[in-house]
Amino acid sequence: MIQTPRLQLLPCTLQHFESLLQGNDTLADLLGITVPEGWTEYPEMVLVAYDKLRNDPSMLGWFFYLVIHREDKRLIGAGGFKGKPNHQGIVEMGYEISQDYREQGLGSEMAQALVRFAFGHSYVQKVIAHTEEEYNASVKILQKAGMRFVGTVKNKENEDLWEWEITRGQYQEQ
Repeated sequence: MIQTPRLQLLPCTLQHFESLLQGNDTLADLLGITVPEGWTEYPEMVLVAYDKLRNDPSMLGWFFYLVIHREDKRLIGAGGFKGKPNHQGIVEMGYEISQDYREQGLGSEMAQALVRFAFGHSYVQKVIAHTEEEYNASVKILQKAGMRFVGTVKNKENEDLWEWEITRGQYQEQ
């Protein structure tokens, strides 16, 4: 688990995924929190992420986190990593905060915590992230986390994305 002043990032275990697949109320009861409708803009990812973790349980901690607002005891998003660091020590992060909790610095708090978590492992050399090709809230969040623009890349659908990164050296200089 990753704690910040306002957030708890809880690694989503198979039990958490199975509860979610039974319905938001089941997960809410398990965790003792509120799980509102629309807590994620990507509900289809829950089943995909569940299958990935089921096929590779060692991804736990390097994968899908439930983002809980500590004071409100409410699920407000998801985030984490797209898998374990590769052989070069590179890991990719992603995040989302539900609409009701945006514009409060929570995305920045989460991104900074994920970067700190990653570099807490000596084998991680670089954290990367991707955004749409526009200056938006995600870009600001990554910049606040110390990430720098490195160029444009193509995704699986051959669409252009902006790539961002922070190296271990850059992180240590902050």
